[in-house]
Amino acid sequence: MSTRRTRDAGAVPRSRRLAIASIVAAACLVTAGVVAVGAHTASAQDTVAAAGARSSAGRPERAGDLGARRAQVVSGAVGTAAPGAVRFAYAGDSITARPDSWLHALESDPAVHAVGGYARSGARSDEVSAEVGSVPDAEVLVVEVGTNDVNQAVPTTDTLRSVDAIVRRVGAARVLVVAGPPSDRTTSQWGADRRAGQLVLTAALRRDAEDHGWSFVDPFVPFRAADGGWVSGTTPDGIHPSAAASEVIGRTMAEAITRTAH
Repeated sequence: MSTRRTRDAGAVPRSRRLAIASIVAAACLVTAGVVAVGAHTASAQDTVAAAGARSSAGRPERAGDLGARRAQVVSGAVGTAAPGAVRFAYAGDSITARPDSWLHALESDPAVHAVGGYARSGARSDEVSAEVGSVPDAEVLVVEVGTNDVNQAVPTTDTLRSVDAIVRRVGAARVLVVAGPPSDRTTSQWGADRRAGQLVLTAALRRDAEDHGWSFVDPFVPFRAADGGWVSGTTPDGIHPSAAASEVIGRTMAEAITRTAH
């Protein structure tokens, strides 16, 4: 009996062993730089959880990707309407959803007013299509999607089908399609050349708009270098426009929305 008591007294309880094992495993994941982004909710910015999970494509997310992968979500009306403002809806990804995006730059613009829509950073066009709803009060629908399709090597034909679906779901009388932005990235974890893909996407979106009788705008012209990347000093991460660039993009968008409405 005394021998058994001595052995039991020196043993580590099972619950404590499991806790120690969990801590060691977590430390290994952090050391490897592997993190995961938690599922999004309908808020301006979701909490990012560091855990050893994998992306939707089965590839690990790394710490350096967190800034681009944090989910910013915008839905519903944005800003306050001024008398006579053109009412528009929006459907987009991070180019539209980020806090310093063109959409937020227009919050105080008396010429236009966002009355509804859906945009989420990291969203593919099919995901935007699944989330956006009807906006019956909108005179114009602004469609800004495809950046994440390019990143994830989604065929352009699939993106165009999603654009058509977005237009049907929102039901606005007029449609304004937005070009793809520049990109300083020539690779992605899905094996895509993001810079070349954005140029292909923009050409396809322009043709699709022409075929449907929709309006088209490329607000990124002043910021797109000859090689399809961003002009130096106009992007913080090689993917998104800077806050100053977004202000200029917002003015271009306001003019395009107004022209489309009339």
